[in-house]
Amino acid sequence: MKTWTDLKAKYPRLLPTTFMFECHEGWLTLLDRYFDVVDRELSPTETYELRQVKEKLGSLRIYDHGVVTSSSVPIRNAHALAEARSFYTCEYCGKRGVWSNRRGYLTTVCEDHAVRDGYRAEPYEDSDYTYRDTDGIWRRYDLDLDAMIEVEAPKWAR
Repeated sequence: MKTWTDLKAKYPRLLPTTFMFECHEGWLTLLDRYFDVVDRELSPTETYELRQVKEKLGSLRIYDHGVVTSSSVPIRNAHALAEARSFYTCEYCGKRGVWSNRRGYLTTVCEDHAVRDGYRAEPYEDSDYTYRDTDGIWRRYDLDLDAMIEVEAPKWAR
């Protein structure tokens, strides 16, 4: 997978040809893995509407709508993993990256892409990806396991 056009061609029932991605190509593989699950799990009668895919606060955000977002556990898990993996994947090239801060702008970059516009992105102090799932359970992405694991609520949420 090298371009957005390739991704759209691979998943024509999920991705309209006119859809615009608002992130860089380094996350193509993450999105390919996500859409593979959606394509496999989505029944022909279910509707799927991709509204937006973008970088926000240094990580991937996928905004979609349809039956699958609320009822399909494999798709919900794939969605969480795609977004979590983005915290460790350079948005520009897809290599291993670090969630970083470049003068107030959060970004995930490898060493080769740390400097942009003359400013260096420095690793952010709180780089664990932790979130509360729809079931109310706190989870953290474990890079070594490539899985979400159950954890205690972070201090800021207690």
